[in-house]
Parts: sequence; structure tokens; C-alpha cells
Amino acid sequence: MSNTLVDERDVRFVLYEQLKIETLCQAEKFRDHSKETFDMILDAGGKLAHNDFAPANASGDDIGCEWIDGHVKAPQPFHAPYRKYCEGGWLSLPEAYDIGGQSAPVSLNFACHEMFFAACHSLAGYMGLTHSAAKVIELYGTEEQKQRYLEPLYQGKYGGTMNLTETQAGSDVGAVRTKAIKNPDGTYSIVGGKIFISAGEQDLTENIIHIVLARIEGDPPGTRGLSCFIVPKLSVNTDGTLGKRNDVICAGIEHKMGMKGSATCVLNFGENGKCVGELLGPAQKGIIVMFAMMNEQRALVGLQGLAQASTAYLHALSFARERLQGAMLGSKGLEQVPIIRHPGVHRDLLWMKAFTEGMRALVLYVVYCMDMVEASSDSEEQKQWQFLVEILTPVCKAYCTDRGFEVCIRSIQVLGGYGYCREYKVEQFARDCKVTSIYEGTNAIQAMDLFGRKIRMSKGAAFDLAVKKMKEQAEKAQNIEELKPYALKVNTSIAVLQNITGELLDRLSNGEAFAVFSWATSYLEIFGDVVLGWLLLWQARVACESKSASIDTDEEFYLSKINTAKFYIGTVLPLVAGKTAAIKQNESSFYGMGGAIFCQ
Repeated sequence: MSNTLVDERDVRFVLYEQLKIETLCQAEKFRDHSKETFDMILDAGGKLAHNDFAPANASGDDIGCEWIDGHVKAPQPFHAPYRKYCEGGWLSLPEAYDIGGQSAPVSLNFACHEMFFAACHSLAGYMGLTHSAAKVIELYGTEEQKQRYLEPLYQGKYGGTMNLTETQAGSDVGAVRTKAIKNPDGTYSIVGGKIFISAGEQDLTENIIHIVLARIEGDPPGTRGLSCFIVPKLSVNTDGTLGKRNDVICAGIEHKMGMKGSATCVLNFGENGKCVGELLGPAQKGIIVMFAMMNEQRALVGLQGLAQASTAYLHALSFARERLQGAMLGSKGLEQVPIIRHPGVHRDLLWMKAFTEGMRALVLYVVYCMDMVEASSDSEEQKQWQFLVEILTPVCKAYCTDRGFEVCIRSIQVLGGYGYCREYKVEQFARDCKVTSIYEGTNAIQAMDLFGRKIRMSKGAAFDLAVKKMKEQAEKAQNIEELKPYALKVNTSIAVLQNITGELLDRLSNGEAFAVFSWATSYLEIFGDVVLGWLLLWQARVACESKSASIDTDEEFYLSKINTAKFYIGTVLPLVAGKTAAIKQNESSFYGMGGAIFCQ
């Protein structure tokens, strides 16, 4: 059976031919690696995903999580692959040697985790938050906290969580009511409740380390008064042994549309007045500390949207090649043909392919920029790469999760009635994917972040740099006769993006904040459309340059890359003009009446 998780040839194309990540090995941080070690890691990740994660996906969805008297059982099929994942050192793959890592590039780590998330989204979700909890302690913890928590977290012996959301404080983080009362010994008594806590209680690990946002008694309201705390499920002694149970109670789990194998918990802290937490980082800087977790998670959630799109597309492709239905248009015979030969299905599959490959390039480019921040020795160069990380992260998170869900929905349509049935899997991909546009900051929040902060940061320097990078690739592609008209179309779309950005900023400065921010989601979509056009054109240029020197087996792949880019640039990218025209028209009827427009 063909690979229905991830197109591993395309992954290698992005890593080696588009991004050329082996050049990272010239940097001190990655000096022990080579293309050979990268290939070995990718091969091992593929085997783990196919042989261990994928078989647990459907059964984990069927079984779900079970809550009994404050304890949660993860699906039994998750336990063995979880142990194998931890034993393989996957959780700490990009970390330094001295904390048990392999000092591998984050871009390689994400490439492997695309396979894990495609194979079993719910299971892979447990690992992502654990890594983020460890990373934030590594960045902001005291030496004593690092000694107690880092190694078991990075080994997967402990799980990790991120605790922000409360019933009255979702996107409005500053409304958090959970409080922290300082104790004589320097610890804090934590009192409050959190909801929607992924992996907040489970039986995969021997302990759980909760990273909790709370307000120290007497500190100011809003986000500026929040602090961050380490709250272990079981206390951890200085010698690493586990102590008594902390006063953290799981009051229940959510019954969800998807990701049923991932426990989404309601947690109560300090119901009995005995919940002990430790301050993590400076007091009243909790939102800054927590953002170290959130930014990693946002890129990772973009990866999750891509992963579900990838497996949905490949399942639809496999089905379309085998499903016989109807005669070919224009044919005189009545013989049925594979539905992939029907024009509507063919176009749907090509649309899915273009977006999946474009999103893969976007996600891996963002984390490659993170690698370049680490690899660069020049502070100004590091600043430039960080600008790209900052401005592309909200696009990565929101665009890839929205488009990823759309790819899943189209895969259901390709399968028809079978797509609506559980045995054909694609309906699960859609259910599992939908939450990615909601958690770790809804996509509307990402759009507001992009327009409200990122395009204006450092007086527009990040936006200008992104535009410069896009134009550079378009100029290179114009030197290839076959790609010249497509490069011109990408250049036109970049100019349209610049123009609408300037117009919206002008309208914002003129006091039209409500109208302008009502278009934030549309703006992010336009930004994402243009970014994918840039990345796919870049791929087409690389494919053109490689095609003449390729062996026969590669020539078809390169032709596919070229024509996929042409399809996207020629049929999808032109829609940017219509989207921007709608914004420019500035239709005000939808907000002119205020709430009265909703008269029911």
C-alpha cells in the first residue's frame, strides 16, 4: 500500500533542495550532523509513525479517554508507542547534549513530527506540550528547578501542560482570576480553576508538570499583573524522587468533536487549600514567560493542520486512483474509469496537493528561520531571521490550520459517501483538524496579532523584510523563460499585498479601527495566499534547475513540482485581487447598525 501519511520525497525536497538545511551543519550548534544523519533520523521517524503511531489512531479515537474519580486513562493503544517514542529520544531531539538532546535542527524535528501528527494526532499532542513545558523551564527556571524538572520532562517520564484558559478568560488572558498567595518558605499557594487543559490528567507518565498563569495577591489587574508558576501533580524532591500528591484535581474531561484520545481537562487548584506552586521567571512577567511556550506551540499547531491535510490528501489520492465510476467525458464507451480521471476530482486533488505542499514549505521555512537564529553568529543577522519568525508565525498557525481543515473537507468530498463513513478515516482527520484553528490562540487572534502588531513591529521592518525575501525569489524565477509569466504574477500579488497593507494602516490611523480589524482575518488570508505563491514559485525554480540534471525517476517529480506551482499561481493566486477589492470597497452596512443588525 502507498504511503498515506506524508509525501516523504516532498519533505526531503523542501529540506535539502529548497532550504538546503545541510548547510546548517557548518554552524557550531549543528556541527556533529550531516545529510546522512538527517536521513537516518527521517527514516527512523517514518518507521515509528507508520509502524507504531498509525495503528493506534482509529482505536484511540474509538476508545477515547476515560475519567474516573479525578483520574484519566488515555487509550490503551497509546501506551506502547508513547514509550517507544520516549525511548528513541524524540522529545529532546533538537535540544542540547547536556540535557539529553541530539542538537538537531528544529526544521528536522518538525519534519519528523509531521509524520507523527499525521499518523496519530491525539497521541502526538501529548508530546508537544511536554516539550514546551520543558523549554520554558529551561529558559526561565532557576538552576534548582532545572535540576528537578528538565531531564524527566525531556525524557517523557513527566508530562507537561499549559494552563491559561478559565471560564471568563479565554482569548482575554488578562481576565485570569487564579491567584497565588506567597508562603513563608517562598512557595505559593495556588487557588483557582482552569479549563480546556490538554493532557491535564493522564496515565502515560509518572508525573505531570503544570505551567500555570496566576496573579499574586495584591498585584495589578490585566496581563501586566500575571505571573507564571510550576505546579507539579506530585511534588519532586531534590534527589529526584516523587513526593506527595499536590492539591490539583481533575474535575472532568470534555467530550469533543475530535482528538478523542487526547484528554482535555477541567483542573481545580487548591480546593483543599494545599496546592503548592513555584514562581517561574520574574513576578508580573508571566505573560512573557508563557509566550515562550505559546510561540513554539503556534508553529507546532500550524504543523498539525498541515499533517492532517497531508494524510487526508494522500488518502483521497489513493482512493481516487482505485475507485471506478462513470465513463470518461467524450468517450463513446461505457467502461468505468478511476475517478481521478474525471475533471472535477482531478482539479480537487490538484488543489489539495498545491496547498499541502505550499503549507509544508511554509511551516518548515518558519522553523528553518528559527534554526538560522541559532546558527548565526552575527547579531544583526539573527535579528533579521527573528523578524521572519515573528511575522510568519501567525500566518503559519492560522493559514495552515484553516486551509488544512479545507483540505480534509475536500478529501471527504472526493470519497463521496464513503468519506462520510468512519471506516474510511478521512472524516476523523477533519474532526481532529478542526480544533487547530481554535486552540493556542484562535485564528482571529492570530489575524489581529499579524495586523495589529507584527506588520508594524520595528516600524514595519519585519514586513519589509518578508516582502524583500519574496521579491528576491520572484526575480530569480524571471530568469527562467518557462517561469517568467508566473514570476510576474507573484510579483503582482506581492504589490497588491503591499498596497492593501498601506491602505489599511492609513485607515487605522484615521480612526477606523473597528472597520479595519473586521478585515483582519481576510488580510491574513491574503498574506497567506501570497506567501504560498512565493514558496511554490521558489520550488518551481529549484525544480527547473534540477530537472535537467535529474535521473529518470526524479524528472517526473520535478515536473510535478513545476506544474503544481503553475496551477496555484495561475488559478488560486488571482483570487487575491478579488479579496483585496472587497476590502477596498469598504462596505460598511455590516457594522453600521451595530448589534441591532441581528434583529432576532
